[in-house]
Amino acid sequence: MLNRRNLIISTMLMPAVGVFGFAGRAEAQCAITDCAALGYTEAYNSSGNCLKCPFGEAYSCEKGYICPDGYTQECNGENMTGGVGEACNGKYTECACKEGYKWENGSCVENKAEFGQCSGYAENCALGDILFSDGTCSANTVSGKTPIAVVVYKSGNCGQAMALKSIGNYEWSTEDVDISGLTNYTSRDTAATDFASCENSAIIRAQGNSSTYPAVWAAYSYTTTGTKAGDWCLPAAGIFTSYYNNQSVINTGFSRAGGTKFSASSPYTYAWSSSEYDYNNAWSSRFGYSYGLSGYGKNRDYEVRPVIEF
Repeated sequence: MLNRRNLIISTMLMPAVGVFGFAGRAEAQCAITDCAALGYTEAYNSSGNCLKCPFGEAYSCEKGYICPDGYTQECNGENMTGGVGEACNGKYTECACKEGYKWENGSCVENKAEFGQCSGYAENCALGDILFSDGTCSANTVSGKTPIAVVVYKSGNCGQAMALKSIGNYEWSTEDVDISGLTNYTSRDTAATDFASCENSAIIRAQGNSSTYPAVWAAYSYTTTGTKAGDWCLPAAGIFTSYYNNQSVINTGFSRAGGTKFSASSPYTYAWSSSEYDYNNAWSSRFGYSYGLSGYGKNRDYEVRPVIEF
């Protein structure tokens, strides 16, 4: 027999259970505050047709949403490792590049030196590394690349590399003149602090032509594959000191590159620097001496071994 009392009680309780159950589910949903998990996946609302996430600066946008200008890169191209910053509809303004490459004009290009100036690329190189004609460097030769110099000096992200061989013997000067603008270094220890190869060279060239200052003009006129006249300079005295202090690793670089190294044994190698001693003397290399330097008359014929800044 049907128990009317129990039926009435059950009927009365059913709505209450339903209400409480819905409320519980709603409470669980409201506890989610992660915008992405709730479907708010866009960073911008430039089109004005997007819903803003109540828990942060993110949006849920309709089809046809227009990203701000610049969001054009999918960042899945050659030498790319992903996007930089926030994405918009799966695209970025800039892409990250793998080691040895940099972002430039919409692609990842090989990071290399700009010859004739401090380009900051020296951070990727070490003393004794081979500098190639394409502006890259390596501890060893690389198939398909042409060595042009060996890194002999670094200061922060800037460096100087020395040509693989002498380009001939020249006088420093055919006149006895104390050049205005050039510091007179009257001791080896002070000359060893001068690394201004191209600055010195520019001052000397401004003083006179190739007939009067043959050594510096010979360095200026030197070219290789990948370089042009004006990229090379007469090394400052401190460059020879850097070489002198790091002979083992630098000479290894010259050997690997097929170049000619300097020697601390007789016969000594003399090569002009762009550092001046006084009106009739300038500093040259001599690796048998402390600091690898010696001062001699400007009218002597010594080697010219250009350096290039990068």
